[in-house]
Amino acid sequence: MHELTREPNFARPVAPHRARIYLAVAALTGAVFLVMTIGVQFGLIAPTLTSDVVANLLFGIPVILVPLVLLWDAPGENRTRLDRAAELTLFYLPYTACSQIGYELMFLVGHPLGWWTPTTDPGWKWLWWQYALADTRYVSGNPWIFALEVVGVTTGVIVFVMWTRLIKPDLSQESRIRCLWGAFAGCAVLMASTAVYFLAEVGAGFADIGQGAYGIGFKFIAENVPFIVLPPLVLYAIHLQIDYLTRRAGAAAASPEARLESA
Repeated sequence: MHELTREPNFARPVAPHRARIYLAVAALTGAVFLVMTIGVQFGLIAPTLTSDVVANLLFGIPVILVPLVLLWDAPGENRTRLDRAAELTLFYLPYTACSQIGYELMFLVGHPLGWWTPTTDPGWKWLWWQYALADTRYVSGNPWIFALEVVGVTTGVIVFVMWTRLIKPDLSQESRIRCLWGAFAGCAVLMASTAVYFLAEVGAGFADIGQGAYGIGFKFIAENVPFIVLPPLVLYAIHLQIDYLTRRAGAAAASPEARLESA
Protein backbone atom coordinates (compact mmCIF):
# COMPACT_ATOMS: atom_id res chain seq x y z
CA MET A 1 0.00 0.00 0.00
CA HIS A 2 2.85 2.36 0.87
CA GLU A 3 4.47 1.68 -2.52
CA LEU A 4 1.42 3.13 -4.30
CA THR A 5 1.46 6.48 -2.51
CA ARG A 6 5.08 7.57 -3.02
CA GLU A 7 7.39 7.56 -6.00
CA PRO A 8 10.62 5.67 -5.15
CA ASN A 9 13.83 7.68 -5.25
CA PHE A 10 15.77 5.45 -7.61
CA ALA A 11 18.86 7.70 -7.74
CA ARG A 12 19.15 8.66 -4.04
CA PRO A 13 17.66 5.88 -1.89
CA VAL A 14 20.48 5.83 0.69
CA ALA A 15 19.87 7.28 4.16
CA PRO A 16 22.72 9.49 5.52
CA HIS A 17 23.73 7.04 8.26
CA ARG A 18 24.14 4.20 5.77
CA ALA A 19 26.02 6.43 3.32
CA ARG A 20 28.49 7.39 6.07
CA ILE A 21 29.17 3.73 6.86
CA TYR A 22 29.71 2.86 3.20
CA LEU A 23 32.18 5.73 2.85
CA ALA A 24 33.93 4.83 6.11
CA VAL A 25 34.48 1.23 4.99
CA ALA A 26 35.78 2.44 1.62
CA ALA A 27 38.15 4.84 3.39
CA LEU A 28 39.38 2.13 5.77
CA THR A 29 39.99 -0.27 2.90
CA GLY A 30 41.91 2.37 0.98
CA ALA A 31 43.98 3.31 4.03
CA VAL A 32 45.00 -0.30 4.76
CA PHE A 33 45.87 -0.79 1.09
CA LEU A 34 48.08 2.31 1.05
CA VAL A 35 49.81 1.46 4.34
CA MET A 36 50.59 -2.09 3.22
CA THR A 37 51.63 -1.08 -0.29
CA ILE A 38 53.96 1.70 0.88
CA GLY A 39 55.17 -0.29 3.89
CA VAL A 40 56.11 -3.41 1.96
CA GLN A 41 57.55 -1.46 -0.97
CA PHE A 42 59.96 0.50 1.24
CA GLY A 43 60.74 -2.29 3.68
CA LEU A 44 58.82 -0.79 6.58
CA ILE A 45 56.53 -3.84 6.82
CA ALA A 46 57.73 -7.39 6.23
CA PRO A 47 55.47 -9.46 3.94
CA THR A 48 55.01 -12.19 6.54
CA LEU A 49 52.01 -14.36 7.35
CA THR A 50 51.35 -12.17 10.40
CA SER A 51 51.09 -8.97 8.37
CA ASP A 52 49.01 -10.90 5.82
CA VAL A 53 46.50 -11.99 8.47
CA VAL A 54 46.32 -8.59 10.23
CA ALA A 55 45.82 -6.64 7.01
CA ASN A 56 43.21 -9.02 5.64
CA LEU A 57 41.25 -8.92 8.89
CA LEU A 58 41.38 -5.11 8.92
CA PHE A 59 39.97 -4.62 5.45
CA GLY A 60 38.42 -8.03 4.81
CA ILE A 61 35.92 -8.24 7.66
CA PRO A 62 34.42 -4.73 7.12
CA VAL A 63 34.09 -5.41 3.38
CA ILE A 64 32.40 -8.76 4.08
CA LEU A 65 29.98 -7.25 6.62
CA VAL A 66 29.18 -3.88 5.02
CA PRO A 67 26.31 -5.27 2.87
CA LEU A 68 24.43 -5.95 6.14
CA VAL A 69 24.18 -2.17 6.61
CA LEU A 70 21.52 -2.25 3.89
CA LEU A 71 19.16 -3.73 6.50
CA TRP A 72 19.60 -0.89 9.01
CA ASP A 73 16.67 1.54 8.86
CA ALA A 74 16.98 5.02 10.36
CA PRO A 75 14.48 5.92 13.13
CA GLY A 76 11.16 6.58 11.45
CA GLU A 77 12.41 5.45 8.06
CA ASN A 78 9.79 3.47 6.18
CA ARG A 79 11.35 2.01 3.06
CA THR A 80 9.36 0.23 0.40
CA ARG A 81 10.52 -2.89 -1.40
CA LEU A 82 11.50 -0.70 -4.37
CA ASP A 83 13.50 1.63 -2.12
CA ARG A 84 15.49 -1.34 -0.82
CA ALA A 85 15.88 -2.71 -4.34
CA ALA A 86 17.25 0.60 -5.60
CA GLU A 87 19.71 0.91 -2.71
CA LEU A 88 20.93 -2.67 -3.08
CA THR A 89 21.51 -2.06 -6.78
CA LEU A 90 23.33 1.24 -6.32
CA PHE A 91 25.44 -0.27 -3.53
CA TYR A 92 26.38 -3.46 -5.33
CA LEU A 93 27.25 -2.08 -8.77
CA PRO A 94 30.32 -0.09 -7.63
CA TYR A 95 31.07 -2.73 -4.98
CA THR A 96 31.52 -5.45 -7.58
CA ALA A 97 32.80 -3.21 -10.40
CA CYS A 98 35.59 -1.71 -8.30
CA SER A 99 36.55 -5.20 -7.15
CA GLN A 100 36.85 -6.37 -10.75
CA ILE A 101 38.59 -3.26 -12.07
CA GLY A 102 40.81 -2.55 -9.08
CA TYR A 103 41.83 -6.14 -8.40
CA GLU A 104 41.60 -8.25 -11.54
CA LEU A 105 42.98 -5.49 -13.75
CA MET A 106 46.42 -5.72 -12.13
CA PHE A 107 46.51 -9.47 -12.69
CA LEU A 108 45.34 -8.96 -16.27
CA VAL A 109 48.07 -6.43 -17.02
CA GLY A 110 50.70 -8.33 -15.08
CA HIS A 111 50.19 -11.72 -16.69
CA PRO A 112 51.71 -10.94 -20.11
CA LEU A 113 54.43 -8.88 -18.40
CA GLY A 114 55.44 -11.79 -16.16
CA TRP A 115 54.75 -9.99 -12.88
CA TRP A 116 53.11 -12.92 -11.12
CA THR A 117 55.90 -15.34 -10.34
CA PRO A 118 56.89 -16.79 -6.94
CA THR A 119 58.76 -14.26 -4.80
CA THR A 120 59.38 -13.34 -1.18
CA ASP A 121 59.69 -9.62 -1.96
CA PRO A 122 56.44 -8.48 -3.66
CA GLY A 123 56.97 -4.76 -3.06
CA TRP A 124 54.05 -2.64 -4.29
CA LYS A 125 52.36 -5.79 -5.63
CA TRP A 126 51.67 -7.04 -2.09
CA LEU A 127 47.85 -6.88 -2.28
CA TRP A 128 47.68 -9.12 -5.33
CA TRP A 129 50.64 -11.30 -4.32
CA GLN A 130 49.09 -12.18 -0.94
CA TYR A 131 45.90 -13.42 -2.59
CA ALA A 132 47.92 -15.49 -5.05
CA LEU A 133 49.45 -17.26 -2.05
CA ALA A 134 45.95 -18.58 -1.29
CA ASP A 135 44.89 -19.21 -4.90
CA THR A 136 48.01 -20.29 -6.73
CA ARG A 137 46.21 -20.24 -10.08
CA TYR A 138 47.01 -16.52 -10.16
CA VAL A 139 50.39 -16.93 -11.79
CA SER A 140 51.69 -15.54 -15.06
CA GLY A 141 50.92 -17.84 -17.95
CA ASN A 142 47.66 -19.37 -16.64
CA PRO A 143 45.37 -18.93 -19.69
CA TRP A 144 42.20 -19.94 -17.84
CA ILE A 145 42.57 -17.28 -15.14
CA PHE A 146 43.63 -14.78 -17.82
CA ALA A 147 40.35 -15.40 -19.65
CA LEU A 148 38.32 -14.86 -16.46
CA GLU A 149 40.20 -11.62 -15.85
CA VAL A 150 39.42 -10.32 -19.34
CA VAL A 151 35.73 -11.04 -18.78
CA GLY A 152 35.78 -9.61 -15.25
CA VAL A 153 37.54 -6.35 -16.09
CA THR A 154 35.53 -5.72 -19.27
CA THR A 155 32.24 -6.41 -17.54
CA GLY A 156 33.29 -4.43 -14.48
CA VAL A 157 33.87 -1.33 -16.62
CA ILE A 158 30.42 -1.70 -18.20
CA VAL A 159 28.75 -2.14 -14.80
CA PHE A 160 30.57 0.89 -13.39
CA VAL A 161 29.46 3.05 -16.33
CA MET A 162 25.85 1.92 -15.76
CA TRP A 163 26.17 2.96 -12.10
CA THR A 164 27.44 6.44 -13.00
CA ARG A 165 24.29 6.86 -15.07
CA LEU A 166 21.86 5.41 -12.54
CA ILE A 167 22.92 7.78 -9.75
CA LYS A 168 21.82 10.79 -11.82
CA PRO A 169 18.55 12.18 -10.39
CA ASP A 170 17.60 13.72 -13.74
CA LEU A 171 18.05 10.51 -15.73
CA SER A 172 15.00 9.94 -17.90
CA GLN A 173 12.76 6.98 -17.25
CA GLU A 174 13.63 5.35 -20.57
CA SER A 175 17.36 5.79 -20.01
CA ARG A 176 17.06 4.38 -16.50
CA ILE A 177 15.36 1.27 -17.86
CA ARG A 178 18.11 0.80 -20.46
CA CYS A 179 20.86 1.26 -17.85
CA LEU A 180 19.16 -1.20 -15.50
CA TRP A 181 19.09 -3.78 -18.31
CA GLY A 182 22.80 -3.15 -18.89
CA ALA A 183 23.49 -3.59 -15.18
CA PHE A 184 21.38 -6.76 -15.12
CA ALA A 185 23.37 -8.28 -17.99
CA GLY A 186 26.69 -7.28 -16.40
CA CYS A 187 25.81 -8.72 -12.99
CA ALA A 188 24.58 -11.93 -14.63
CA VAL A 189 27.91 -12.32 -16.47
CA LEU A 190 29.92 -11.69 -13.29
CA MET A 191 27.76 -14.13 -11.33
CA ALA A 192 28.37 -16.80 -13.96
CA SER A 193 32.14 -16.20 -14.04
CA THR A 194 32.28 -16.35 -10.24
CA ALA A 195 30.43 -19.67 -10.29
CA VAL A 196 32.89 -21.05 -12.85
CA TYR A 197 35.85 -19.74 -10.82
CA PHE A 198 34.73 -21.58 -7.67
CA LEU A 199 33.31 -24.75 -9.21
CA ALA A 200 36.46 -25.32 -11.24
CA GLU A 201 38.50 -25.39 -8.04
CA VAL A 202 35.94 -27.60 -6.30
CA GLY A 203 36.31 -30.02 -9.20
CA ALA A 204 40.07 -29.93 -8.73
CA GLY A 205 39.66 -30.84 -5.07
CA PHE A 206 41.05 -27.47 -3.93
CA ALA A 207 44.47 -28.58 -5.17
CA ASP A 208 45.47 -25.01 -6.05
CA ILE A 209 44.62 -23.46 -2.67
CA GLY A 210 47.52 -22.59 -0.40
CA GLN A 211 47.95 -21.25 3.15
CA GLY A 212 45.94 -24.07 4.69
CA ALA A 213 42.70 -23.37 6.53
CA TYR A 214 43.34 -19.62 6.49
CA GLY A 215 43.75 -19.61 2.72
CA ILE A 216 40.68 -21.65 1.91
CA GLY A 217 38.44 -20.54 4.78
CA PHE A 218 39.06 -16.80 4.87
CA LYS A 219 40.61 -15.71 1.57
CA PHE A 220 39.07 -18.13 -0.91
CA ILE A 221 35.62 -18.45 0.69
CA ALA A 222 34.83 -15.74 3.27
CA GLU A 223 36.19 -12.76 1.35
CA ASN A 224 34.20 -13.86 -1.69
CA VAL A 225 30.92 -14.58 0.11
CA PRO A 226 29.32 -11.23 -0.86
CA PHE A 227 30.01 -11.98 -4.53
CA ILE A 228 28.30 -15.35 -4.14
CA VAL A 229 25.28 -14.36 -2.03
CA LEU A 230 24.42 -10.88 -3.34
CA PRO A 231 24.26 -11.30 -7.16
CA PRO A 232 20.96 -13.27 -7.23
CA LEU A 233 19.42 -10.70 -4.87
CA VAL A 234 20.71 -7.85 -7.04
CA LEU A 235 19.29 -9.41 -10.20
CA TYR A 236 15.90 -9.65 -8.49
CA ALA A 237 16.21 -6.06 -7.26
CA ILE A 238 16.95 -4.85 -10.79
CA HIS A 239 14.00 -6.88 -12.08
CA LEU A 240 11.68 -5.13 -9.61
CA GLN A 241 12.82 -1.70 -10.78
CA ILE A 242 12.58 -2.55 -14.48
CA ASP A 243 9.13 -4.03 -13.97
CA TYR A 244 7.89 -0.93 -12.10
CA LEU A 245 9.40 1.58 -14.52
CA THR A 246 8.26 -0.31 -17.61
CA ARG A 247 4.69 -0.50 -16.34
CA ARG A 248 4.82 3.19 -15.46
CA ALA A 249 6.17 4.08 -18.90
CA GLY A 250 3.45 1.99 -20.53
CA ALA A 251 0.76 3.74 -18.53
CA ALA A 252 2.23 7.12 -19.42
CA ALA A 253 2.27 6.26 -23.11
CA ALA A 254 -1.35 5.10 -23.00
CA SER A 255 -2.82 7.93 -20.95
CA PRO A 256 -2.46 11.71 -21.50
CA GLU A 257 -3.14 12.24 -17.77
CA ALA A 258 -0.43 9.80 -16.81
CA ARG A 259 2.00 11.55 -19.16
CA LEU A 260 1.30 14.84 -17.40
CA GLU A 261 1.89 13.24 -13.98
CA SER A 262 5.21 11.74 -15.06
CA ALA A 263 6.52 14.95 -16.64
